[in-house]
Amino acid sequence: PEIRKKSGIIGTLQKKLGWSGDSQSKLRISSFILYESIVDQLNYIEFFKRFDLPNTFNSWFLVTELHVWMILVRSMAEGAEKGENGRFLRNCIVEAMWADVNTRAKKLDPQNPSGTRKHIETLSQQFQAALINYDEGLMGDDKVLAGALWRRFFEKECPSFEMLEMLVRYVREHVRMLDGLSNEHFVQKPQIQWREVAEDKL
Repeated sequence: PEIRKKSGIIGTLQKKLGWSGDSQSKLRISSFILYESIVDQLNYIEFFKRFDLPNTFNSWFLVTELHVWMILVRSMAEGAEKGENGRFLRNCIVEAMWADVNTRAKKLDPQNPSGTRKHIETLSQQFQAALINYDEGLMGDDKVLAGALWRRFFEKECPSFEMLEMLVRYVREHVRMLDGLSNEHFVQKPQIQWREVAEDKL
């Protein structure tokens, strides 16, 4: 009984200090790990080559944005049984992205802080629109998703239908992969493996 009592006290302290379950402190840490899985694992150069994108900051953002959106979709699934955890995790992932974007943008143009701020403000507006665009695409069939990718990712200038078809399959496959991850492998101990786009066979 004494041991159980001590365990109960420790458990209570852990909860108060944010050391157990899906506490906000743990969710915040997980959000950074989830975001870093994108920027650390993705072969951006391969993405640029596969989809005929210039090697620019804007292209980097478009690729990152697409993958961030996919993990945001999965994050919101946590809300069904975990209350507000999904929304909190989602917001933290977005915060992690903007912190990284700000750092990268400042390094690219350190002499023009006002220009950098305006650029990021524009990206922020585009990002919000992209989330709605991609959400609508995901809920529709492949033609609807292709339209969403054509408008945002390719900025209405897709060189070929094959490229668009490849990206649709890539998105569908990764959304399924993320959806299949348990809470443990997505939130508690994130284990996301982004597949090389080069492996996607036409």
